[in-house]
Amino acid sequence: MSESIDPLSQLVQTWGKLSQAGFSPIWESYKKWAHSIEAYQLGQSQVSQTSGDIIWRHGRTYLIHYHPATQQQYPIPILIIPSLINRYYILDLMPNRSLIKFLVESGFNVYLLDWGRPTSDDVGVTFDAHISEYMHGAVEKVSQDTNVEQVTLLGYCMGGLLTAVYTALYPERVANLVNLAGPIGFDDDGIFSLMTRSDWFDADQLVNTYGNIPADLLCWVFQMIRPTSHLVRALFFYERMEDDDFVRSFAAMQTWIFDQVDFPGETFRRYIKDLYQENQLVNGAFTINDQPVWLANITCPLLNISSKQDETAPYESVIILNEMVSSEENDLLELRGPHVGMVAGRGAPKYFWPKLAEWLESRSGSLG
Repeated sequence: MSESIDPLSQLVQTWGKLSQAGFSPIWESYKKWAHSIEAYQLGQSQVSQTSGDIIWRHGRTYLIHYHPATQQQYPIPILIIPSLINRYYILDLMPNRSLIKFLVESGFNVYLLDWGRPTSDDVGVTFDAHISEYMHGAVEKVSQDTNVEQVTLLGYCMGGLLTAVYTALYPERVANLVNLAGPIGFDDDGIFSLMTRSDWFDADQLVNTYGNIPADLLCWVFQMIRPTSHLVRALFFYERMEDDDFVRSFAAMQTWIFDQVDFPGETFRRYIKDLYQENQLVNGAFTINDQPVWLANITCPLLNISSKQDETAPYESVIILNEMVSSEENDLLELRGPHVGMVAGRGAPKYFWPKLAEWLESRSGSLG
């Protein structure tokens, strides 16, 4: 019986075979372009182009209000909560791949909480503070700015988890809840659940060593989920490097992929230990500032969005929210594609965005 080959050794062997087969020129061409000033400038020029103003700050965070693009807007505003560790502009990747731009042009009054870039001063910022200070402060500012008591919360990725927790604690402040690929249950065999199991993952040691979890480490972990992704990107780039539209979208996505931020240490500690390792949110043991977080407190209309091809937030982890809320309007939208692709991929404007807008239109008041 032959010896089993570990994934890293297999990757090295595959790289060697590709190099011998003539892949080296393709890789060198991609690497030269990816590290060039031209690529950096092109990527920066594409992302986060929807016009808006910062109207509130708290610590490292910023609340952005996007400029209305229609004469009339729906009265219930949308507050978007992105992931803590991935930059928000995946939702505003470039003008033709921007969910935010689409919502603004559809008549919605859109706000977004930019979590900013944590520094050493943010090591001690707790999970609780992100809910009761940062998010609650943003909701209060949006309500003040629009003169309404309730907002629609739309959370993407980890932002979906945060919006579910917030809505369970402050149900009177949320008119509608949209969970866009946010993990809720963690008792699954998804890659991150497997990686962080308490049998072999010590969150305390990691936080005690690093403080904030470095962005470079997080980026490496995400890349290792698909260790050949660099090779695939290099091949795609080589085949279509004369296609200007492709190169622009490629540069924008590359900019976002490698623009991750540190994960605040104490928030990471609790995120891993209480949620990933103990599944406390589903088990009813999770608290914020000693107040129990019961998902059954959620009674507002819910749109829960997931994909069976999502490797970051597994389908089962997301859809469990539908089982736990008390909402009479309790909808599940199943999409196709990976975690990022279903939101900002080439098919998103056709297969996802219109469905989201249609759901929101009937629950955001009358255009006026």
